[in-house]
Amino acid sequence: MLGRARASQSISVVETIINVVVPPLAVALGVMGFFVLKALSKPVPREVPEQPLPVVQTAGVVKHSGGLELTTDGLVVPYREIQLAVEVDGRIVEKTPQCEAGTFVTKGTLLLRVDKTDYEIEVNRLREQLRQAEAALAEWTVDVQNTQKLLEIAQQQLEIAKRDYQRAERLFGNNAIPQAEFDNARKSLLLAEQEVVNLENQLRTKQASKDRLEAVRDQAAVQLQKAQIDLDRTEIRAPSDGVVVSDLVEENTYLRKGTTVLTFEDTSCAQVNCQLTMRQVAWLWAMLEGSSVDAKLATGEAYKVPKLPVTVEYELDGRVFYWEGTLDGYEGLGVDDRTRMVPCRILVPNPTAVKAKVVAGTGTEASASTRQPPALVRGMYVSVRIHVNPKMTVLRVPQQALQPGNVVGRVRDGKLRMVAVEFAQMIPEGALIIAPPEVLREGDSVAVSPTPFVENNPLAFSDEGLPVEVQSVL
Repeated sequence: MLGRARASQSISVVETIINVVVPPLAVALGVMGFFVLKALSKPVPREVPEQPLPVVQTAGVVKHSGGLELTTDGLVVPYREIQLAVEVDGRIVEKTPQCEAGTFVTKGTLLLRVDKTDYEIEVNRLREQLRQAEAALAEWTVDVQNTQKLLEIAQQQLEIAKRDYQRAERLFGNNAIPQAEFDNARKSLLLAEQEVVNLENQLRTKQASKDRLEAVRDQAAVQLQKAQIDLDRTEIRAPSDGVVVSDLVEENTYLRKGTTVLTFEDTSCAQVNCQLTMRQVAWLWAMLEGSSVDAKLATGEAYKVPKLPVTVEYELDGRVFYWEGTLDGYEGLGVDDRTRMVPCRILVPNPTAVKAKVVAGTGTEASASTRQPPALVRGMYVSVRIHVNPKMTVLRVPQQALQPGNVVGRVRDGKLRMVAVEFAQMIPEGALIIAPPEVLREGDSVAVSPTPFVENNPLAFSDEGLPVEVQSVL
């Protein structure tokens, strides 16, 4: 029994040792075997498949030679709307048929006539007054001439009296004549001198009165001129070619000076008011002459716009009618605080010189020349095209080449690089852009096919560029 118990105890100890030592030892041997096998193994070379280059379709960059067009909308307004007022007091004695609202009249056409009886009387009175003033001046001229003649005679008599006195003085000194005869000679000399002095005084007095007589004449002439102007103002005539917008008086109405009698619109020229964005105005600023801000301010150029040609278009029933005009200047000064745009003024010197063109595909070709507005008139909503010929080089690329953010994919030497450009205008032939020569120039190629592969690819935005396979389509 004792021997069997000792044998059982020895087996338990062996099992315990096996359970504790064998598992970690097996793990350690496995790890050592893994590293030994890894050190002895050689890597098997793997063949990496070659990635194909992205395919890009390109088109050429060309220089645009037709200039730019700044487009906006406009409203035709009166060039001049004149409030005609009567300039003299009086009663309206004639209202001509031309003085009716809506009537077109030429410059100088008689519209209204004020009673001119009192003004004709005043003109006649002042004419007579002027004639009298001129007659008085003529009498003065004759009187002065007569006095000058008398003065000449008196001066001759004075010379004779002087010689007689000198002779008498010599004889009296030699006791050849008595005292009384000598005194008579002296008296004659004094009387002759007195006559000369009196005539000289009269002549100076007459000459001094000339200014007064001339002033009276000139005053009468001015009064006559004023009366003649008042007489002419009794007739109210059209100040230019235009249309009577409204007539406010009738015949036999008595009016005071300054009373408005009609509203007149000058149609010798038409005005179109439009608004340009600051970006469009920047093109105008780029065309201003002047080497410095001080030079522009000195000449007022800083507050002007260049006189550029403009086409004003009006569309009606599929037809476009257009007039030629000129950008005249700002309508006021500064930016409209409501629209944040710059108001400008366009003048059309010949509102009746209308031309027409047919919009293709509208089916109105047959009547294009028979139904058209006779003139550019107030209230028309029109399209405005300002023709700008910038001094910098403008490039043209296909529309699909211009990507969001004003970016194009330039391709040089088989490498694609995304570059930023300045967008100018979209025309049927493509997009007009501006860029420095080192960024894009005439003869370069630009990508016209989609380029999704440039996203998250820094090479496409780096100076090195992204290699691509080029397929020229244009």
